[in-house]
Amino acid sequence: MSDKEIYIKRYEAARTEMREIVRLAKGNPTIYQPWRMKEVLDHITGWDDAVIASIKSFLAGEVPATPASRGIDAYNAETVTSREAIPYEVTQREWEASRAELLGLLHKMTDEQLHTPFGFPWGGQGTIEDLVEIFAEHEETHAKEIREIIEKGK
Repeated sequence: MSDKEIYIKRYEAARTEMREIVRLAKGNPTIYQPWRMKEVLDHITGWDDAVIASIKSFLAGEVPATPASRGIDAYNAETVTSREAIPYEVTQREWEASRAELLGLLHKMTDEQLHTPFGFPWGGQGTIEDLVEIFAEHEETHAKEIREIIEKGK
């Protein structure tokens, strides 16, 4: 299996796990006060969007923007707040669409690009492997925490 296939499968596995959580959550329950399930998905979508922008800049030979340069907490608040008016069903579609776009970009990358350091959305540099591991683990962590919250509420 190529590195590209490994990275794509890693992202897909994390998303599969989170889809199960969305199904278990049934509706839009409060998860992390004051975040409901919708805000969690908005948060994950916001990071996918930031990663997409970084990869697109990298592929175009441009210096990537750093939307989270003011800090991760500020970016989290901004990305969730900017999606407040979006209905939950639309949030779910955007959550899926952003990941599909991200995976599409990975499919297009060469092996050399996969291993070339580029700018991350919060600053600093790393490779696609680093980015995939950070965000797959991020989604898996949320999935695990939300599963525990749901199970305690039963």
